[in-house]
Amino acid sequence: MMRFNLIRDATLGTVNIGRYKILHELGQGAMGVVYKAMDSIIDRTVAIKTIRLGKALQGMDDKAILKLFYQEVRIAGSLSHPNIATIYDAGVSYEIHYFVMEYVDGVPLKTIIQDKVSLPLISKVKMLVQVASALNYAHQRGVIHRDIKPANIMLVIAEHTKSKDYQIKIMDFGIAMLSSSKSAIQRADRILGTPSYMSPEQVTGGELDRQTDVFSLGAMSYEFLTGKKPFPAPDMPTLFRKIKSENPPAPHSILPELPLIISDCIMKAMEKDKEKRLQSAGEFADQMEIYLSRKEMQETQKMSIQLATADREFLLNLKKNYTFFSDFSLEELNKIYNISTRHEFRKGDEIFKEGSIGNKMYIVMRGQVKITKIFQGNAAESVLNMMSPGDCFGEMALVDSAPRFATATASADCSLVAINEVVLRSSEPKLCLKLYKNLALTLCDKLRKSDEKVNALLSKLSEANIN
Repeated sequence: MMRFNLIRDATLGTVNIGRYKILHELGQGAMGVVYKAMDSIIDRTVAIKTIRLGKALQGMDDKAILKLFYQEVRIAGSLSHPNIATIYDAGVSYEIHYFVMEYVDGVPLKTIIQDKVSLPLISKVKMLVQVASALNYAHQRGVIHRDIKPANIMLVIAEHTKSKDYQIKIMDFGIAMLSSSKSAIQRADRILGTPSYMSPEQVTGGELDRQTDVFSLGAMSYEFLTGKKPFPAPDMPTLFRKIKSENPPAPHSILPELPLIISDCIMKAMEKDKEKRLQSAGEFADQMEIYLSRKEMQETQKMSIQLATADREFLLNLKKNYTFFSDFSLEELNKIYNISTRHEFRKGDEIFKEGSIGNKMYIVMRGQVKITKIFQGNAAESVLNMMSPGDCFGEMALVDSAPRFATATASADCSLVAINEVVLRSSEPKLCLKLYKNLALTLCDKLRKSDEKVNALLSKLSEANIN
């Protein structure tokens, strides 16, 4: 343990864990110490979390803890999402076991809540969408966090050309299972710190799955929006009893200005019965998105073109130029158009950034949009396309929640129509299914053509090798 103590005194001199130069201590958690460090090989700032053997979990020997630790780190290391802190590495140095993750310069939601930082409701809802969408991404890949709470959600500021948007990062996917094991529940005051966000199945030692995270997401959202914990209690037995058997007051009864759709969604996420609870974090994100879309519609009402004055020629051009709109009637296209939002961008404004997550596709009504990408090994961005009135872009967001492939920037003042997949799916499910099908056919055609090119190239290479 002397080396462990030496590393905690890293400010006295140069100390390394493996190839990582320790800069200073960031904090201490239940599992060990967290450091800010520099990767000496690729010159990147990182965060290092160490595991404190013998103190992490009582009732488990060191070998069992380490096996669980590295298993979780391997699983979490497979995640690649802009709202999940990336895990880069794991290892052992002088008996100190550690994992290396993305260094996130931000503030935990726990601090935001405790300091009563004033944030607009719409900003808070957008943050919750990011958390829920990231959880849904992880769940679809078989990864459960098991310890969602304000202390594990970091708020950072993302630099955008148009504005500074709040960005969220979920932390600690790598050690969540250690923090929520059955033995941890028995020592919740030491391991979890504040177990107010645990699900009924965690309290009773039941099987944990994605709905455990959904419950915790609901409890965290409750406090984030109302400023009050859903299950206030003076001691652990009382807290656990409330989580198992009592329902908290609805959020809108505490914060009357909170829209009912959000309040109901949070309460649905905290249902005791898993059959009645929201079945996925994606459902939670959808409800929040519907609220955001309604707000956007209200704010852009003056830009709206009503059905009676819609440009027939514009709709005909969509049918003619885009396969995924070709079999829609003008009436159907008008329905899509009128449940979509309108946006104005000034020249140079960033519409969306490569690597970001979005669920909207865009149609250019006026102006021009530049699509660019930075390819690996190139410092400068490459222009992929220039979009003019009537052109569509970002359509993959309707069928895939993966990060954006490229960046879209207004190359001139422009007006765009944004088709929100969630709103379309909830209000016009038949049209949404039709659009999905046509997009899938378009993508299949592109894949088929790509396969033909690859096969032709392979054939040429084979002939060259024979000759």
